[in-house]
Amino acid sequence: MNFTPQQNLAITSEGKNIIVSAGAGSGKTAVLTARVIRKLNDGVDIDRLLVLTFTNEAAREMKNRIREAIIKNDLSEQLSLLDSAYITTFDSFALSFVKKYHYLLNIPKDISIVDSGLIKIYIHKLIDKVFDSRYGDIEFDKMIDLYCLKDDRLLKEFIYDIYSNFSLLIDPDEYIDGYIDKYYNEEFINSLIKNYEDIIKKKIIELENLYHKLISYAPDSLIGKLDSYFSPLFNGNSYQEYRLFLTMPSVQFRGISEDGSVIKDSIKELIKEITLLLRYDSCTDIYNKYLLSRDNTEVIIDIVREVNKKLWQYKAQNKVFEFNDISRMAIRIVRDNKDIAKEVKEYFNEIMVDEYQDTSSLQEEFIKYISNNNVYMVGDIKQSIYRFRNANPYIFKTKYDLYSNTSEGIKIDLVENFRSREEVLHNINEIFNLVMDDTLGSADYLTSHNMVFGNTNYTRENAGYNYQLEVFNYQYDRGDKNSREEEELFIVAKNIKDKIDNKYQVFDKKTNKLRDIKYSDICIITDRNRYLALYRKILEFNEIPSLIYMNEKLSSDKVFLVIKNLIALVYYVKNKEYNSEFKYVFTSVARSFLFEYSDDEIYQIHENNTFYSDQIFLKCLNIDIELPIFDIINNIIFEFNIYDKLTKLPSINNNIVIINSI
Repeated sequence: MNFTPQQNLAITSEGKNIIVSAGAGSGKTAVLTARVIRKLNDGVDIDRLLVLTFTNEAAREMKNRIREAIIKNDLSEQLSLLDSAYITTFDSFALSFVKKYHYLLNIPKDISIVDSGLIKIYIHKLIDKVFDSRYGDIEFDKMIDLYCLKDDRLLKEFIYDIYSNFSLLIDPDEYIDGYIDKYYNEEFINSLIKNYEDIIKKKIIELENLYHKLISYAPDSLIGKLDSYFSPLFNGNSYQEYRLFLTMPSVQFRGISEDGSVIKDSIKELIKEITLLLRYDSCTDIYNKYLLSRDNTEVIIDIVREVNKKLWQYKAQNKVFEFNDISRMAIRIVRDNKDIAKEVKEYFNEIMVDEYQDTSSLQEEFIKYISNNNVYMVGDIKQSIYRFRNANPYIFKTKYDLYSNTSEGIKIDLVENFRSREEVLHNINEIFNLVMDDTLGSADYLTSHNMVFGNTNYTRENAGYNYQLEVFNYQYDRGDKNSREEEELFIVAKNIKDKIDNKYQVFDKKTNKLRDIKYSDICIITDRNRYLALYRKILEFNEIPSLIYMNEKLSSDKVFLVIKNLIALVYYVKNKEYNSEFKYVFTSVARSFLFEYSDDEIYQIHENNTFYSDQIFLKCLNIDIELPIFDIINNIIFEFNIYDKLTKLPSINNNIVIINSI
């Protein structure tokens, strides 16, 4: 492969931490593989490189790529080291690290990873128990009276959300213990009030800018009244001076011409926002009202602390942990044992992190302790999609900006795209130059993230074909016989047929020439699986052959969901929690392949409240929930005869694999 100058830079640079911003189609994997081979040629053994990927699939692909490259480059001595090399996910590496040094944490070596969904159920159970034990406490009861109406359900959910956020921190115990001192001291509260005043000031500046536009549409008789009306805001310099605005007699905006109506409406909305922000009597009033929340905050923190303690006891007793727990343990090992951190630093020639934009704060902290100015980070902040899994793309942005403006590290941009036509890239750049910047999307797209056409193999012999982005618009009436999805698919189907009939030209990578388009060249991408069967029906109606490719997660599989609901149902039954969630999971299990109750049977159970005499309920009573979670799952599988009932479903072997992987 002929590498570009920037790709060569990404392959050969050494001596500092390196961040590579690799846009879509920029040859990132090829560059990573070439860098590894270059290292091997320089005398570095493959097992002295730590290559961290985001998924197991990516790790397998990377290892296979490296294996092929090792064979191609006649580095056979490295093949024997490859299988034991550290080309793995961060979670897997952290787990192996914790198991190796388990004795330093006073935990057994045979720990396991527990499903977060099960832990969520257990946390809710703990919160319920903590609440029950605190009724009668004066401060707790005050909080309940203040925040609860019919029941305490919403407050419990609020506590759960707080706990979930705390659990993502590097040291949640330290954070919880220092929370009051940090957020209820005079300096911090005054800084909040200052920020509050700054927010008001920005709103006022926005209002003033709109006002200067509005006066060109206002008669002279109105301008003087408006000037007086807005003077406390436009001339004020403090919260107290802005408050004078509330004492001003209201003014009507009559006389504004029709052309200024949009500006007028925007001004009225801003006035409402500013008025709401000025609802406190003074800065002292803000200060005192903030302090009023301290007692309730202390109660909440105390509850979170107790839940955290009991949950950790449960995990330690059953030797099951979440990946965030493992990450924190790994950090503790290298933070508290300098000799181990030094050993790891000296062992690895380089730490290579793929998909760096999806790194979490915990992962970044661990890497900080084991690195020695030798971290090679590859990613693209524009492709960060895992914030729901604790990814923190601002880690990438902060380091990218730092290395761009200082000599603390090397910043390399791979902006050439070798996957798409020039027209496609131009269209994408046109859109994202308008919508993505440092504020929206955390990337200054216009300045440094425009994709550059790189694949000159794309022939231009047939200039008569339009490869520009096409956007199809259509009018939809709710009274139409077709749904929106059907309307859109008929449009798509017609476009496909037109391209086939007119012999639309596409580039063939095997021949490096243009050829007539085939049905297999076309891919319809959707954001959900819901309408795939409908799509196929419409395509077949238009005599277009199709193949549905649907990527399903284990957690969305029918068997997995049934077992998950069964576990929840057992917990509700054993803890005598017969709430709406209990009824929901009961109904799910009753309707599933395990029992196949009819809708009428389920309705009668709900109507007559006969849950407690039903066979499903009675089977749940036989499960001991004080056992380790894996024993609970095995007992559920046995009690509900799940393996035998898999015969009712297709792909028995696949479903057995799914059960065994839970």
